Amino acid sequence: MKRLASAAIALLCTVGVNAAAQVPEKAHTETTTKQTGPGPTIKTEAETVTGMVKEYEAGKKIKIEGPGDKSYSFDLDPSAQVEGAIVVGQMAKVTYHKMNDGTEHVAVLSEATRSAQIAAAAPKMHSESTVKHTGPGPDTKMKMEVVVGTVKEYVPGKTIKIVGPKSKDYSFDLDEQVSLKGSFSVGERVKVTYSKTNDGQKVTTVESYATKP
Repeated sequence: MKRLASAAIALLCTVGVNAAAQVPEKAHTETTTKQTGPGPTIKTEAETVTGMVKEYEAGKKIKIEGPGDKSYSFDLDPSAQVEGAIVVGQMAKVTYHKMNDGTEHVAVLSEATRSAQIAAAAPKMHSESTVKHTGPGPDTKMKMEVVVGTVKEYVPGKTIKIVGPKSKDYSFDLDEQVSLKGSFSVGERVKVTYSKTNDGQKVTTVESYATKP
């Protein structure tokens, strides 16, 4: 029995180590190569950064936060190769090459979780409405805003920023009048409902909005 128990513990430890090894870590390397011989000297420069995506505009640019929270920016021209859904707040790997003739090539590999990639590719929605009520008693008016998108930034008890349609950001304060339904983190899909009445009362509801794979 002891041998079986020991084997089981060893197996669990091995699984844990393998799972941890699969989590990408921030890294940055730069390489310059010179080749001399018959003909002109050839010089190539290479840079690789693995880190958290801080900004991303498809076909324009990407900014990665690498080791020591240092930021690295890369232009993304039409020749840039992008693999997978790039999600702000999730991990990605950028490889940059500059050839001897000055040509540059950038390749971006998403290392975001599968759920985050699915959420990023899912439809986003934003709506605003105003409801007015007249009748016995004072007139009332309530403004409502609904956003379905992915979490870009999240500071519990303070703020949440959502990426909605056309990559537009929507920020909401998370004060005492907030209702959180489910658990969520950066890169996941959520629905935020915000309402404000004419007497100044505000209510914000944030709920997980899962997307089926």
